[in-house]
Amino acid sequence: MFSLISEPMAAQLRGWLRPEITDIDDAVMAARGYIALDGADPLLRQLGIEVVGGAPGVLVTDLDRPVGEIRVMAGGEGNVIALDNASWQGSCVASIRMLGDRGLFVLNDCGAEGFVRINEMLLRSDDQLVFWGAGATAVGVSIELEGSGRSCVIGDDALISNDVWIRNYDMHAIHDLRSGGQINRAACDTVLERHVWLGQDALLLSCERVGRGSIVGARAMVKGFVPDLSVAAGVPARVLRQGISWGRSSLGMSAEERARLGLTA
Repeated sequence: MFSLISEPMAAQLRGWLRPEITDIDDAVMAARGYIALDGADPLLRQLGIEVVGGAPGVLVTDLDRPVGEIRVMAGGEGNVIALDNASWQGSCVASIRMLGDRGLFVLNDCGAEGFVRINEMLLRSDDQLVFWGAGATAVGVSIELEGSGRSCVIGDDALISNDVWIRNYDMHAIHDLRSGGQINRAACDTVLERHVWLGQDALLLSCERVGRGSIVGARAMVKGFVPDLSVAAGVPARVLRQGISWGRSSLGMSAEERARLGLTA
């Protein structure tokens, strides 16, 4: 895969393949055998991919396995969508706009009966990356990135509820009228480490990191950092409890989930 994208984007992707985020590493990515398709290839329709503007490159790992319904508009040059669908058993419904050049979206296998709905993904600037970890699922999320070279990284086994927004900036400048200076922060990278749960209507706004195993409560507004193994809630969100995590089953955490977090049985 690394040979099919620009070297700067390959380096950016490699930089996020960290144990606290994903089990995927260079060797896993290299072994996948991505197949490159032109954005105008009629085979894309059979896979469930519709290109409505521009000419993005599309990489897949299986030419016979549909991925769902993905609609792509890529206005710039050198944009790439990489889909690991060789063992795909779920579905992805996504609307993707890539306004800059050399954007990269990497969607990993969401697992048996997994589901990913990206209501809208908007990459506004050049050299931006969205990485979707293995086993991560979403009922409905919107992602918006500003700033050249910025990334949104969704770690393995993340669980994202409905109507969640992830924005790496404040949308508009905020100025102090006495000094004339801008007081809000520049765009940042946003990272969800492995096994993070975002509750319904959560808003991550200039949120740099949510630590492994943590929970963001419903309707919370998060800026900055949430530490590992914590629950944060409220507007603005604050840490309510630490030393906790969660399981996909209402009956408790599985042994596999605990192992992913490095927890003892």
